[in-house]
Amino acid sequence: MKATKTLLAAAVAFTFAGSAAAADVQMYGLINLGMSYVHSDNDQGLKTDKFTMENAQEFGSRWGLRGSEDLGNGTKISFVLESGFEADTGALDSKQNGRLFGRESSISLSGKYGTVSAGLLPIFGSVLGANGLFRAIDPLFGNYCSAIGSGYATASLWTRVNNAVSYKTPTVGGLTGYAMYSFQMDSKNNQGTEGKSSTDRYGSLALRYQAGTFEGIMVADTTLYGNQQYKDADDGYTVTLGGNYTFSNGLKLIAFGQWFDSMLLNFRTQGTPGLSIGNKYGVVDGWGASIGFNYPVLGGVAKFGLNHREMDNTADTDFTRWTVMGAYDYNLSKRTALYAMTGYTQEKVEKRGEKSVTPSGYEFCFGILHRF
Repeated sequence: MKATKTLLAAAVAFTFAGSAAAADVQMYGLINLGMSYVHSDNDQGLKTDKFTMENAQEFGSRWGLRGSEDLGNGTKISFVLESGFEADTGALDSKQNGRLFGRESSISLSGKYGTVSAGLLPIFGSVLGANGLFRAIDPLFGNYCSAIGSGYATASLWTRVNNAVSYKTPTVGGLTGYAMYSFQMDSKNNQGTEGKSSTDRYGSLALRYQAGTFEGIMVADTTLYGNQQYKDADDGYTVTLGGNYTFSNGLKLIAFGQWFDSMLLNFRTQGTPGLSIGNKYGVVDGWGASIGFNYPVLGGVAKFGLNHREMDNTADTDFTRWTVMGAYDYNLSKRTALYAMTGYTQEKVEKRGEKSVTPSGYEFCFGILHRF
């Protein structure tokens, strides 16, 4: 029955897209499929090697509907409905927990005083959606990979939140402001009541500055943990400052730094399994930094990134991680590209009363990406 309802909802959405073309509704999408080889060493006697077909190693496979209506006097109403899928199996993207439009479901009102949006929204501290400001500071966009990604230098969520409202100011002198609040981050899995302290909530303020070939961003956010699920948990905070600068020869230099406090952090990938702390870092404090570049060469773009992160958790465990990664993108056309990525990551884990370990992993992956 559940599968039937999902297929019916998809059919209705496709029908709507075809019948409403005159109302400025557009269907769009992206499919990203590739191959990956991952080697992991947990420094406790377990080494694994895996060669698999993978979905979405560079960008998430998705299809969506977006449209707008001009209300006059410079005011416009618009919407986005975006659904993730797994290109290697055809299933709904598991990261969206079975939601049909789990990547974004929003309506926006924009005019001379800015843009107000509401619904399921990507956060500013991500590379997702129109307002994912981490696009300015991520050199590879390889965060879906096992051993690659700027996520290894942060404690940010890199995700979306439910029940959210956001505001984007007009741009004045190259400066744009952003604000967001979520009354309940995840309605499907969070305990508690929406808008109350019993459930997880989220807030963020951000700034973006653009002047010529320079772009800078600052993102500050807080995760308000629900007291029904996390007893006596302090609220989590991150502050990220970074940007990029493009030289006359096309070289783009990219860097950021982040401070974080009381962030509840899970492992983002399977690159370093088998630690005695389980599958979560726990509540962590620390900092991270990254430097990288993009450079046009041989008709494509070469990419490089170097990350470092130091943090400790409330269980007296210290983590020191560094990651080196590289990639190359080659456009076959305006809509189709080939990519190859590789990276190595290593994390020293020192826990009181236990022998320290240094798990590590490396990965090679390649694939094709097509936009439609």
